[in-house]
Amino acid sequence: MSDIEDEALPPSTTPSDLQIVVRDFTNEEAARLLEETVLSIVRTLGCYMDLSRLDGVTVGIDYDAALASIDRGMPGLRPLTRSDTAEMQGVAMSPAVLRGDEVRTHLVFNAEQLVPLIWAGEGVTDDDRAFSVGLVAHECAHVQVTAEKERAVPECRLGTRIEGYERAIMFQLAEICWDEYAVCRISAPFAAQQNATHAQTVVACLEVAREQADDAIRTYRVHGNLDRLVAEAGPPLVAPMKAVAYLLGGMDGSAKKWGDFPDVRSALEVASYDDLVDRLHLELRRLWETRDSWEPTMAVFSELEAIAKAVFDSGGIHFRTEPDGSCHIDVPFTPWAIPI
Repeated sequence: MSDIEDEALPPSTTPSDLQIVVRDFTNEEAARLLEETVLSIVRTLGCYMDLSRLDGVTVGIDYDAALASIDRGMPGLRPLTRSDTAEMQGVAMSPAVLRGDEVRTHLVFNAEQLVPLIWAGEGVTDDDRAFSVGLVAHECAHVQVTAEKERAVPECRLGTRIEGYERAIMFQLAEICWDEYAVCRISAPFAAQQNATHAQTVVACLEVAREQADDAIRTYRVHGNLDRLVAEAGPPLVAPMKAVAYLLGGMDGSAKKWGDFPDVRSALEVASYDDLVDRLHLELRRLWETRDSWEPTMAVFSELEAIAKAVFDSGGIHFRTEPDGSCHIDVPFTPWAIPI
């Protein structure tokens, strides 16, 4: 970020009393240097992003313990845990927390991903350091996006209960897609490597999405439990949409087109996600362009919810909510998902 730091910058929006906690280091000097370095980067990013709602930053060698240590400020919320898959590995998180009556965002990092910022030894490259800066920028952008969303759509506030089984599922995907699109678009100037990384993740998700979902449906034919079906088929089905939301934000933030990612586009077409992703891209762009004038209700994400439902439809899982609020799920037999 040296080029950025050389510019005449506006005042940083980073809180003046921001606390950086570095855990699990036996080398106190290294811990202190990492703390100072991360604080410097965050303060600089605060000149480009609104970080006024940043609660704090925790960096831990034991990433799981670092996540579990965060006080969310609201009873009834589950402790933070990572949700890794073979295709998507979590190395940082930006959970919303409640401080008094204000929703803020706390950043948590796996220290391994940030050590290149302070270590110039063998095996550490400029690309490694650029990745670390990009990771910090990505999580900082979540601070702005969470604050903007809370101001624009109070119904999305931390702790809000989404009524209705179908909507709870679809809204979750809708919100993730918007958040990650907006975050990657904001952080694009500081995360030059993100598009290549996200492109690889999209392809990896696409390679297994349909088969894993079909396997879950085959198993459902034996056990007959619809909740289990949704829990097992849903994640692989929606994973490509989550992953591509990151890529779409990075593409739009860096003026890239599908021609820059032919392998991804081909994989989308092979897995029959291309039309769904094009529909998603149009809606995410519309939300970005109108984000200063959203109606203050969760209905602002209604089209994203409809797209989420279409993803389940494409996998042979059809949700139907009746006027009385009851939800039915139909799973018609298909030749490619029959138990052997």
